[in-house]
Amino acid sequence: MRYFIIAGEVSGDLYARQLMLSLAEADPLAEFRYRGPDTRTAVMGFVEVAARLGAHIRELSRCKKDLPQFNPDVLILVDYPGFNLPMARFASRKGIRTLYYIAPKVWASRAWRVRIIRKYVTRLYVIFPFEVDYFASKGIKAEYLGNPVLDNLTSALETLDTPEVFRKKYKIGPEPVLAILPGSRLHEINFLLPRAAQIIRKFKDYQWIVAATPSIPTTVYDDILKDLPVRVMYGHTHEILQQAEAALITSGTATLEAALLNCPQVVCYGGNSLSIAIARMIIRVKHISLPNLILEKASVRELIQKDCHPDKIEEELRLLLKGRQRRRSMLADYKRLHRILGMDGATERIARHMYTLLTGGPEVPRYKVFTSTPLGNFSFSANEFDELTACGFEDNYKLKGFFKSGAPMDPEEPKPPVLLMAIEQIDEYFKGTRRTFDLPLHIKGTDFQKNVWDNLLKINYGTTVSYAELAEMTGNPKATRAVGQANFANPFAVIIPCHRVIGADGSLVGYAAGLERKQKLLAMEKSYAPESTNSLF
Repeated sequence: MRYFIIAGEVSGDLYARQLMLSLAEADPLAEFRYRGPDTRTAVMGFVEVAARLGAHIRELSRCKKDLPQFNPDVLILVDYPGFNLPMARFASRKGIRTLYYIAPKVWASRAWRVRIIRKYVTRLYVIFPFEVDYFASKGIKAEYLGNPVLDNLTSALETLDTPEVFRKKYKIGPEPVLAILPGSRLHEINFLLPRAAQIIRKFKDYQWIVAATPSIPTTVYDDILKDLPVRVMYGHTHEILQQAEAALITSGTATLEAALLNCPQVVCYGGNSLSIAIARMIIRVKHISLPNLILEKASVRELIQKDCHPDKIEEELRLLLKGRQRRRSMLADYKRLHRILGMDGATERIARHMYTLLTGGPEVPRYKVFTSTPLGNFSFSANEFDELTACGFEDNYKLKGFFKSGAPMDPEEPKPPVLLMAIEQIDEYFKGTRRTFDLPLHIKGTDFQKNVWDNLLKINYGTTVSYAELAEMTGNPKATRAVGQANFANPFAVIIPCHRVIGADGSLVGYAAGLERKQKLLAMEKSYAPESTNSLF
């Protein structure tokens, strides 16, 4: 399939790239067109966005031109609603399905965006459990399959140096560490870092480390910190959080990462006065930090705009040092947060769900194999989940071998295990060494049909029942005609033995693969099972 993916910010870029890797695993034939973030247009705040409006509009115009040229099967939008929601509207009008990954936080502000999501987004993927109920109340189906931050951390921790090795490698002294994560946007850094700089010398027994963003030049940090005893490190945010006794963090994804790494924190946020004033009028949630939103309580202290004063920052930070009750309480809340978010592997689950949604789910066969039997060519179809979706006799004797998405499979490509098992078991059946099948089936049908097919499996090898007797078995003795129709619709010839049902007078009736094959199947089973007591035909 062809995927057009748009991410507007650095954090979204990371999630988008991980999603593409997982989609490529789910769909080996995947083709991607990706529009990543432009740090010049990736801004937040009302005044800040207005200042970059021209660049924003130009990039939107380029994407609108690029999308129909690529002609994707689906548009996947990652966060960044100011840009991506207009793209969702555009794609919908072009007949392109749209999946939205990391839903807009309309529960916090801009609730009017709900109407756009409901109208133009095919499926919404959320990263916080509480969002499922919120969007359901708005008539929008949302999927929560885990939080990708857990995936990032799990993947990162597998490659990171241990805290001991990291300290030694980067010559970090024995003093305890206090960290500053001032954000990835210039206006965030210019807000928090000057305020944090005023308290650095007040923690004389500690060493300070700033986790710097790769897109921000060192001169930005140097101009603010000047000759203060602070170390600025690029590309080691997770290691710094592991080292830190506590941290000052700009509101955002880093607050959740700190919580998952058990680093106590003070959350700081501010910006243009007009932007903050507008935000206070329209934001409808009590908290801004992700840990507090997920926990639904004020576990982490949030200092916003005027509250983010150096004296207050110092006061709150001291409450998080070792031995303080606030620290113990916050670490206990972090444990509950882990339980709420669940396991890692979210990105893989989301990619698999997207692919299943787009391809029609487990009912849609991905693989097919043709094999010879004494009664002619026989095929098995299977989905991506290693389940059979159908099997039956084929009149085209020229079809041979394994197929994938309608094309012959590469001889070197591994064959689906379920199809190899199916070939082996059907061969054993025709040789008389197998009487029942042990294969995973993805059965799609009405409840009535499934009831009939379940009872077909109860008919012993080498025996037969009438349609009336089968109706009795299903608990619907008056539904003989409907039972006959369900029997004929059986998608798993031989595996679910519909050939063992005959007329009340012993006549052979109603077999999709032909009465001649039905007669030969029954005769073969009788020859291999002479102990059978009832007459076959």
